[in-house]
Amino acid sequence: MAMMNYTTMIDPELGRLIKTRSRLGALAPAYAGIVYGMPLVETTRTKTMAVDGRSMFWNREFIRRTSDKELLGTVLHEGLHVTLAHPLRRAGRNPKQWNVACDYVINPIVIKAGLDLPEGALLNWDYDGMTAEQVYKLLEKEQPEGNDDQPSDDDGDDDDTDPDCHGDFHGTESNDKGKGDADGDADGDADGDADGDADDNSGEGKDDADADDDEPSGKPEDFDQAGEVWDMTDDEGDALDATEIEKELDELNKRIITAALAEKATGSGSINVDGGILDAAQTKPVDWREALADFLNRSCAGESTFAVPNRRHLGRGDYFPSERGVGGGDLVIAIDTSGSVSQQEADAFAGEIDSIRETIKPERTVVIYCDTRIQKNADGGLYDLFETHEDIEVRNINGGGTDFDPPFYLTEREGFEVDAFIYFTDGYASVSEKVCGLVDYPVLWATTGATPTFRGEAFGEVIEVAF
Repeated sequence: MAMMNYTTMIDPELGRLIKTRSRLGALAPAYAGIVYGMPLVETTRTKTMAVDGRSMFWNREFIRRTSDKELLGTVLHEGLHVTLAHPLRRAGRNPKQWNVACDYVINPIVIKAGLDLPEGALLNWDYDGMTAEQVYKLLEKEQPEGNDDQPSDDDGDDDDTDPDCHGDFHGTESNDKGKGDADGDADGDADGDADGDADDNSGEGKDDADADDDEPSGKPEDFDQAGEVWDMTDDEGDALDATEIEKELDELNKRIITAALAEKATGSGSINVDGGILDAAQTKPVDWREALADFLNRSCAGESTFAVPNRRHLGRGDYFPSERGVGGGDLVIAIDTSGSVSQQEADAFAGEIDSIRETIKPERTVVIYCDTRIQKNADGGLYDLFETHEDIEVRNINGGGTDFDPPFYLTEREGFEVDAFIYFTDGYASVSEKVCGLVDYPVLWATTGATPTFRGEAFGEVIEVAF
């Protein structure tokens, strides 16, 4: 018998839901990362579950009657609604028809991921790979004349500019519902056991019976499917205007990109966020200055340690700790001097790094210049070295083609204590298989053009730098 925690004993349905969400974290870390921040709110306004992009709503009776496997599939289903921005994209369309269209888009993804859905879930493989807007149009054409559910498109548009993007999952594609068992739990029953940790769910599960009687915006009437999508609203429950929707979409895109990076870092899970979803999230570029600062703060966050003494004071015989992470490590910058990166761009980029160095305080900043080979300085050195208090000055060097490998070999040979490595380049070159297997520190490719090509396993993060 599974050990039950306090939440399980006093509220077994909420305990099961928390446990299921935790299991989704092991299977699909990126999608789970999207839903973890959403409070769980008990309600009778849905017969099953629902999301509005801010909260995840659940009906107690649905949790009781749904098996573990089907509940896991439903939680992923709701997470996909959020990831694909369905609460933000209805644009005046008929709520019930919009929910149906969104389900036709999402359910094939859940089944291909090897998970189950409750009996009767909408599944039509003809719609697989379409956007919700595309499916909605097809359903609208099929709508019988005079039907009471005829869609209302009073203030919506019919464009397809916000696609539902999905593709490869590590599940088995099937035309039959629920053949895969990807929950990692052999029991697959609905016994109400829950051994998940509920410490981060304070206040969740509270009934909304005393809430305002108004229905949530975009709530479909008589929708009998497991997992609804409602419109996102502001704090007063009012519909978002175009500017607010745009802002929420930008925030969602950042969350998707962050979740994907976390997924890549952990290397765990059998259901991975799809590249198409990432492409959609990245269509609006994140400000490269913010991305650069975020990378350096993540890479260089840590604590002081005596394990690596501060070299600045060793010459005087003083043994002080280095601030590894909070400062103290080596920040290595490689600058592509092939001619495609201008001096003005290199100066501006170095200026941004200078301002960030005030926060992260690396003990040293190493600047390496390279085209097809390392470019030496006037003293014959293979790199320039700047202490924390010195501004980075970029030398004016123009070379030939581009080879990404030499700065990584130099870093290895010199034994730099790398907290972060930044390669400033136009991106038009490749990294050898040997180097791909050599690098084990955080790398940021700051590119003014293309994404670098990797002959081995790709590494590092990529930001597009536009001046």
